[in-house]
Amino acid sequence: MRETRLWSLHILVIPIILVLLGAHFALMHYAPIFYALSVEKAREFSTMIARGKNIGQFVVYILLLAAGLYHGLYGTRGILRELPWSPALAKLIDLGILIFGIAIFALGVYVTWWTFNFELGG
Repeated sequence: MRETRLWSLHILVIPIILVLLGAHFALMHYAPIFYALSVEKAREFSTMIARGKNIGQFVVYILLLAAGLYHGLYGTRGILRELPWSPALAKLIDLGILIFGIAIFALGVYVTWWTFNFELGG
């Protein structure tokens, strides 16, 4: 039952990733349309920081990070679990993937939060 729930979540995050990644690409790569900026201005660091200060962007980044990490790491776990490991080693692999995922998620949240609170010039 647990595996069924984990696999179902793995499949359910696909449309979430598609929508959030589509929104991300639209806002980042079509900035001249959405923000009335030149392409050069849209690519400037100060513009990226200004977009990063938007609470909506912050939430999208965190949701995209969580969905992408879960989907990717669960898929990696599935590939590794198909190999003929001992049950103890299989549990160790699960734990290692979980710890790695939590660490990467924490780093991503930290960097996103830092960007969200970043003050230009100091």
